[in-house]
Amino acid sequence: MLYKVPMKNIWSSRFDINKDPIHHIYIHNTEMIKEFVNNFSNITDLIFAETFDVSRESIITNLNRFIQLKQFTKLNFECHRFPFEQIIELLHFTKNIHTLKLDSILLYRTNSILIQQNETFRIVFNMNFVTNVTISKEITLEKIQLLTTLFPRMKYLTINLFKEVLKPVVRFLLSKSNINTRYLSTLCISKQRYDLVIKLRSMIKLEKLLHDYIIKVINRKLYLWW
Repeated sequence: MLYKVPMKNIWSSRFDINKDPIHHIYIHNTEMIKEFVNNFSNITDLIFAETFDVSRESIITNLNRFIQLKQFTKLNFECHRFPFEQIIELLHFTKNIHTLKLDSILLYRTNSILIQQNETFRIVFNMNFVTNVTISKEITLEKIQLLTTLFPRMKYLTINLFKEVLKPVVRFLLSKSNINTRYLSTLCISKQRYDLVIKLRSMIKLEKLLHDYIIKVINRKLYLWW
C-alpha cells in the first residue's frame, strides 16, 4: 500500500521494499510512485484505493513516467470517482489486462453513445484481451451494453443488479444474436435476493434463452454457467 500524509511518506511494513519482489501495488495517489520508481519492475496488479485522489489531469501522464504500463495484467478501481473515459484511456496503454474490477461505471456529462464514438474507445475495443470483469455497484442495461461492446472477449462477468433491471439485462446477455457476448459463459450476481433464482429459472425457461445451464447460490452470490 502506497500513500502520502503531510511531512511523511509511508510504505506498507508487511514486506521489505528493497528485498521482496512486488507484484501488486495499492495506491492512494500517483505522487508517491516516483519515490520507489526502481522497485516496480515485477508489478502485474494495480489497485486504485477507495480514497484515490482522481486528478483532472490525465492519470496516464503521471503513471507512464514511473511504471511500464504494459506489464499490468489486472486493474482494480476501488475508487468510485473514476470517470469511465479515464479508465478507457488507461486501458489503451495497458494492453495485457485480462482482469478488470470496477466500483462502478461513471459517466460524467456524457452518455454511452458518445463514448463509443471516441477513437480511443475503438482502439481499446480492437486490442484488449479482457476476459474477466467485475462491477461492484448496481448497474443499468445501458452500462451493460457499453461494457460488452468494449470487451467482446469477456467470459466471466460479476455484477450487482436492481431487481427491476434483472430481466432486460439477462435477456441482453443471453441473447443468441448478441455477438458481443458470444464468449460469455459465466454470470455472477452479487448480493443475491431471496427470489432471484426462481425468477431467473422461470425467465430462461419461458423465453428459451438457454438449453444447458447450471444455477447455484454460493456465499450469497448467484452463479449462472452455460
